[in-house]
Amino acid sequence: MPLDPRPSASPLRTAVMGLVGCLSVVLLAVAGAAGATTCSDGSPAAEPSLVSPEDRYGLWTLAPALVAIVTAVTLRQVFPALVVGILTAAAMIRPCLPAVEGYGDLPAVVAVLRLAVERYAIGALTDPSHRGVVDVTRIQTVLFTLTIAGMVGVIHANGGTAALVRRLAPLASTPRRGQLATFSAGLMLFFDDYSNCMIIGPTMRPVLDRLRISREKLSYILDTTAAPIASLALFGTWIGAEVGFIQAGLDQLHSDGASPAFLSGTTAYQIFIWSLPYRFYPLFALFLVFLIGWTGRDFGPMRAYEARARRSAVAADSQAAPDAGARAWYAALPVGALIVVTMTLLFLTGWYRAVGPRTFGTILSNADTYVSILYGAVAALTLAVAISTIARAPSLAGALDAMMTGIQRILPAVAVLVLAWALSDAMKDLRLGHVAVQTLRSRDFSPHLLPALIFVSACIVSFATGTSWGTMGILCPVAVLLAGHLGADLPPSQALPLFYATVGSVLAGAVFGDHCSPISDTTVLSALASECSLETHVWTQLPYALTAAAMELLAGDLLCGYFGVPVWFALLVGAAGLLLFLRAVGRPASPLEGVQPA
Repeated sequence: MPLDPRPSASPLRTAVMGLVGCLSVVLLAVAGAAGATTCSDGSPAAEPSLVSPEDRYGLWTLAPALVAIVTAVTLRQVFPALVVGILTAAAMIRPCLPAVEGYGDLPAVVAVLRLAVERYAIGALTDPSHRGVVDVTRIQTVLFTLTIAGMVGVIHANGGTAALVRRLAPLASTPRRGQLATFSAGLMLFFDDYSNCMIIGPTMRPVLDRLRISREKLSYILDTTAAPIASLALFGTWIGAEVGFIQAGLDQLHSDGASPAFLSGTTAYQIFIWSLPYRFYPLFALFLVFLIGWTGRDFGPMRAYEARARRSAVAADSQAAPDAGARAWYAALPVGALIVVTMTLLFLTGWYRAVGPRTFGTILSNADTYVSILYGAVAALTLAVAISTIARAPSLAGALDAMMTGIQRILPAVAVLVLAWALSDAMKDLRLGHVAVQTLRSRDFSPHLLPALIFVSACIVSFATGTSWGTMGILCPVAVLLAGHLGADLPPSQALPLFYATVGSVLAGAVFGDHCSPISDTTVLSALASECSLETHVWTQLPYALTAAAMELLAGDLLCGYFGVPVWFALLVGAAGLLLFLRAVGRPASPLEGVQPA
């Protein structure tokens, strides 16, 4: 499986933009070293090293995040964008450090490079408040992410995941059942978005061809059950990154010395859990694809391609014969072990560490999340390798090779996660949260508009860059910081829902781009796996994605976030709105309709 199947920029363009980025960093460093230092009131500072970043730069503390976003959009690559963002932050921080830090006497460029590498890149895996002390939770996050990826690689190689999907294929006897069977298969492979595309696509393609369902519809179902369902899964390759980005925001919030009371004792994993109902976009996108399969109605360009498929001759059922050695339990047992061991350890660690009455909330708040998921992942990987070895599907050597292939596939994403931590630590040193909150408060910004603002920002960045993890890494810590500070001005009954809604909005908006951007890896993989052209896939599914995004804004971020209705009511309103919209606009594809050009 390709590590990054997205179309890349030309080598010349990449080299030029990289040179421009490096020169910009050098200029920033030189300017920071030679420029006059002033305080927020405009008067010269007596000692440059004693000037705080917010006094020196004001709203310019946003520069590293903005540089990272612009670079990512320009290059369509997140890795170099995060590097440039970290270098920019280091260039801005260097003049604000006390002399005892040891960077003030160095040449500006050397000091900036050392700050970026030693303090932030290497420091991304250490405790930001105690440099040099390993941050155990971040190390554990990386380990269980790699371990789960290794398990996915093994059960992919032994045929277990494909066997799970094949169990559903006989149920696809009508167009409705075919679409719902493909949708159900996507829900079963919740633990990894890449596996979802590359296993379900080839398996269900001949089945849907026989039922005269278009390749464009198959590609849409694959894409909608890839990133959206993986982002919601309690166990899988995404949860480590999402919890890690939330934790980065909490670290910044606590480092400001004014952690809001309503978040007292709240962990990143708890925030992840309680933000799930506020992930309106992936929830609405999944419900919409279910409605389309159930009702047989379509709208936009998809209806024309469905009409063409209805006119086509019945394709021969070219589905490959099932592998007799592959059984569904090859995958079901390891995934079950992952869930059971993790849930058991969450309960046990929370039970023995809880003080006072042991309720669900106290047990969850005291549970050791990272250790629980780590040992659950180790148990799942061990069981997957053991099953493959005993059944010789493949052998021990083949299973270990498959494990390493799975780990290698996730390494670029883990690198993005570590660099995002580094950028988050740098933004914390720049005190971005303090500056942004003071600015919003001075302009009477309504905190209830924050979820909508964050969602739109995340949608734009993720669609332009084609990556959800990179968008989360850039925006999630800032969103957590803003929601924490602005929520402190509200009653606790309003502060917590607003906080969860904001976190849900940034994670949901990040999924939007991963779902439908033409340069997203899962978008490309969905088109490849269904043997559909990328252009028609994007063109036909974009109206559906925009419909779900619009419903997030209307029923979720505005109705729930701004007007304060309960989240369950907002979900019901959004679901009803999607159903009414589909009934009003959509209709079954007719073989008499023509095909519009993509």
